[in-house]
Amino acid sequence: MRGVKPQLRSIEGGLSKVPPPPALLAPEAREEWRRAARELIDLKILAKSDLQALEQYAIAAGMVKQLQEIAAKSPPIIVNEKSGAVKQHPAHVMLAKHLTLSLRFAAELGLTPAARNRKGFSQGSNAHEGAPPGLDL
Repeated sequence: MRGVKPQLRSIEGGLSKVPPPPALLAPEAREEWRRAARELIDLKILAKSDLQALEQYAIAAGMVKQLQEIAAKSPPIIVNEKSGAVKQHPAHVMLAKHLTLSLRFAAELGLTPAARNRKGFSQGSNAHEGAPPGLDL
């Protein structure tokens, strides 16, 4: 993405409780949905219109967890015994892809330190107790 990223601000009328995760999410994605939604609600930056992005983030993050297990058991490269050709193991390729996707969605939603530390980020008058130092809430 190019250009100036939008500033994160607390949302009037934002969600106040974690909505149920979509039924088709894998268990790892459901777990991430609940964790991320709680964090976004605590920061007062989750609106109904964000739920689609949250779902896509949860799917990507859930896939990362699933693929990490496979990649940990697999070498990063595969050598063809007949031709000697070298290629990346598909699990490592997919893991890299889903890591990138999950990071992009996390940044878009305001779940990364860089996103929260953008100039102009504010949570309004109700500061989140226990917020990390340096986080202007």
